[in-house]
Amino acid sequence: MIIAIISVIISFLLDNFLSNITSYSLNSPSLFSTIYTLVILVVLFPYFNNQKKYIILSLITAIFFDIAYTSTFLLNIVIFTIIYFIVKKLNFILPNNLLMANITSLVSIFLYHIITFVILNIVNYNDYTIILLVNILLHSILATVIYTTVMYFILEKIYNIFNIKQIK
Repeated sequence: MIIAIISVIISFLLDNFLSNITSYSLNSPSLFSTIYTLVILVVLFPYFNNQKKYIILSLITAIFFDIAYTSTFLLNIVIFTIIYFIVKKLNFILPNNLLMANITSLVSIFLYHIITFVILNIVNYNDYTIILLVNILLHSILATVIYTTVMYFILEKIYNIFNIKQIK
């Protein structure tokens, strides 16, 4: 479990670090813009045998993500919970390998942005257009695939070194 927590903390900090380095924002996404915290939660999912621990980790991460990055309360908790159920279904249907991890990460990132887009348009946030949504989605593909691939191999290596099959 400690490896999962450290991975989430590193990804959480990476979200902050890369947003400051590349200075991307909602209106000007970078090729390195993705939600690293969400990606690591997707990559970690197959390692959890105990879904209760995974949900707790995901919800705590969502709370901190809300506070630190979006200044909204409960929005990311709802989105992360929806994504949890989608990831759970995808992991039940698809085998656990690198290709499926990348597909699941991309689906999760796309869902996150689409749900956010819908919610912001419901509350009449006028700056978030469909063109901007597509631009954000296209810009997030590269970073999502790279980070998913790198973390997939790192976590697989770490869990093999410590002979951990799943977090119970």
